[in-house]
Amino acid sequence: MLLSKKGQRLWHERMAIWLDRRIPMARSFALDLRSIFIFPSVFGGLFLLLCLCLFLLGTNYQNNLMLALCFFLVALFLINLFTSYLNFARLKISLGNTQHVYAGDDIRFAIWISQHSGEENTAHGKLQFRFWLQKDSIEVDVDSTQNPIWITLPTRRRGQYSMPRLTVSSYYPLGLYRCWTHLLFDHSTLVYPKPVPCEMALDYLSEDNNESESHAITRGHDDFDGLKSYQLGDPLYHVAWKQVAKGQGMVSKQFSSSQSSSGWLRLLPCSADNVEHKLGQLCFMVNQLSQQQVTFGLDLGSVQIAPDSGVHHQEACLAALATFTWGKHA
Repeated sequence: MLLSKKGQRLWHERMAIWLDRRIPMARSFALDLRSIFIFPSVFGGLFLLLCLCLFLLGTNYQNNLMLALCFFLVALFLINLFTSYLNFARLKISLGNTQHVYAGDDIRFAIWISQHSGEENTAHGKLQFRFWLQKDSIEVDVDSTQNPIWITLPTRRRGQYSMPRLTVSSYYPLGLYRCWTHLLFDHSTLVYPKPVPCEMALDYLSEDNNESESHAITRGHDDFDGLKSYQLGDPLYHVAWKQVAKGQGMVSKQFSSSQSSSGWLRLLPCSADNVEHKLGQLCFMVNQLSQQQVTFGLDLGSVQIAPDSGVHHQEACLAALATFTWGKHA
């Protein structure tokens, strides 16, 4: 049993190397003679066995009707060979955009099916999609299915996931032949750490020295702070017209806003045992701070992302958390 599993693993490795040479990685595939495999199905094998039995019976009993039926079925079998190939070779299969997910969620790959450019006839029949060496598959009808076709891949941990080879097969038109191909798309998806809810641990540091810094009050437009004498150049919408109407003279409203210095999210101190838990907490804090539009930086040891805010900054921080390696960056 052990030798059998080892032999299967060796066979799969050699097959993967051979497929890499025969069907190289690409973003889109127009199926052709080099990328299509075709072989009689189980039903096709039984069909051939029936033809052989008819031939033996026809020659043994010198029955021309049996021989004629045998030759007709063999001709049908050969015509089906060309029909199956031509139908499958009309397909063009592409990979759409893929959203990054969190550990434990399923990656959803968008598969787009179209016809070759300049091809007048369209493909027909049902297609089966499954990842190479996996049993679970989905079946779609080319004549009625709308693009895209979604194929899911479960994830267990964070990191960079490459899409496995996708096996596409068809038994059109009579099920006598199975046409299939193994496609490797040039695409990878980031899987972020699973967010772990926690309290915010944003480390505010001053620029001059690495000491904790409190929030500073600066002039702004958020909260009413009081009244002051009107000065030439102050906007008219800041003038306290109620006080002017009471004869208290020209006074302006003064506003203030609470503005904090740039904060840092830090991984260290941390041990190898709880690094994944800490990364999950950092992931949660990155999302929360980004929603609140807070300026922050990320410090993972040798990898640092300068304080900033916005969607692009959030994606950069999540990507750093997804690809973090303890021994390399800590």
